[in-house]
Amino acid sequence: MWPLNRQPAIPAFSSDAWMRASAGQAVLEILGQTERERLWALAHAFLHSRSIQPVGNLTLDDRHRLRIALLVALPVLGLDLGWYRGLHELIIYPDAFAPNRNWIDEYGIAHTGRQALSGEAWDEGLILLSWADIEAAGPLDGHHVVLHECAHWLDLQNGAANGRPPLHRDMDPTDWTHHFSVAYADFSASPRHCCAALDPYAAENPAEFFAVCCELFFERPQALHDCWPDIHRLLVAFFRQRPDDRIHPDTGRPS
Repeated sequence: MWPLNRQPAIPAFSSDAWMRASAGQAVLEILGQTERERLWALAHAFLHSRSIQPVGNLTLDDRHRLRIALLVALPVLGLDLGWYRGLHELIIYPDAFAPNRNWIDEYGIAHTGRQALSGEAWDEGLILLSWADIEAAGPLDGHHVVLHECAHWLDLQNGAANGRPPLHRDMDPTDWTHHFSVAYADFSASPRHCCAALDPYAAENPAEFFAVCCELFFERPQALHDCWPDIHRLLVAFFRQRPDDRIHPDTGRPS
């Protein structure tokens, strides 16, 4: 593992390698050249400093590893890899995985058992992902397991996954708390009528609401803006990115 305080040698940007790694991942294909080159550098630095470990019968070649690294680096494209400090390893399962866990249902009844998951972020320095779900997350439909779990990781950097990651100094915490709290309450009361573009899973809790909003922000930013302009504004300020300005591969217009 590459020490975080050293700069790895980043290979020169290769259009062919980029195309092979990003193929079928529209959230990568819509990036402009300048963003591609910066993301390329971040992804290779990530590959040098973290482990990507396939399990089961899964085999990942260099193209697959770069694809994962590009997707993980996308949320911090406007930031830096310091936001992933403490993240040591990605564990990639062939398909959905089912760890044994405890949970409480909507009636307050405690259960112990296995639940099939496509991804999970652990504050022990791990992110678990399903390769099948990564590959299935190609269209710009507002659903992407990598973006979702990376959003959880960023959220955890404030001490707990509660929907409020550490904010930049020029951001007002009261502004963030107010708009996310109001939007979450409204959405929880009536998901489909409040914002049909957002996955109803966002109503689970504030942490899931934040993570699902992040998915929509990167894949369908205009849909998020149409539902909650202030949530969109806050995520632009937090991620220091504007996905709205990226070009949709099918229409040739901003997404």
